[in-house]
Amino acid sequence: MRNLLLISCLLAGVIVSGVHAQAPAAPPPQKPAPATGAPAAPPPAKTTPPPRRAAPPAGARAGMAITVTTPQGATIAGVHVALMGPTERSDDTDGSGQVNFPGLQPGTYRLRFSGDQVTAFEKEVVVRAGQVSDVDVSLSPAPEPRVVTVPAPTPVPAVTAPGLGPKGEPVTYAIGDLLEKEYVGRQPRRETLLSCSGSERAAMIQLNEALPERLYESADAIYYVLGGEGSVVMNGRETKLGLNAFVSVPRGTSHSFSKRGNRLLVLLSVLSGEPCEQAR
Repeated sequence: MRNLLLISCLLAGVIVSGVHAQAPAAPPPQKPAPATGAPAAPPPAKTTPPPRRAAPPAGARAGMAITVTTPQGATIAGVHVALMGPTERSDDTDGSGQVNFPGLQPGTYRLRFSGDQVTAFEKEVVVRAGQVSDVDVSLSPAPEPRVVTVPAPTPVPAVTAPGLGPKGEPVTYAIGDLLEKEYVGRQPRRETLLSCSGSERAAMIQLNEALPERLYESADAIYYVLGGEGSVVMNGRETKLGLNAFVSVPRGTSHSFSKRGNRLLVLLSVLSGEPCEQAR
């Protein structure tokens, strides 16, 4: 039994020794020798890409800052600026010749500058999202107003109204009493002046015979039948007249009267439009 154990130990030692003998150590790695006369290449440098600008969000609002000056560089106040495009605006430049339009939608705009002191001008500006566009405009002064001399119109001669006669006095009459006092009798006709003032003349006419034709170029005549019967002829046309008949004769109209029957024809005559020379 002791011999058997000894043989087992010897066999285990032989096996372990064989394992160590079959696994040689690995040689260390060797660097390749550099070429004769050539410097060693430097290690590659690491490059950092430039930061990218973030694109403005779609539909971002923008703006416009405008300055208006003269060709000499002086700012101009009170210039009206009209903005036409995606966003419609208008305003006047302030005392520094500036006007701002914030909150604009991106796009192409048409600017129009106008005012009494400058020549109108238009300019196209492109506004990008998220940016404020600076617009500097130089405007020429407005031309001097043209003075047009209009000749004075030739004065039209004024139409002189007929002169007025003297002012008369207020009067009243009782026609019956007046007719008795001024009765014509057997005379062909009689005309009694009743009143005369300014451009009006009134008279009482008594006719035993026809009254010759009359025509007043610048006066209108009115007749009223106070008594009797008769007829009137105006521009060749005859009309019968009775008591209380009324006749209006425009100026420039020829007319004449005659009585009918045996009774006296009595007329009240009023003439207006010609100066009355005898105040009464």
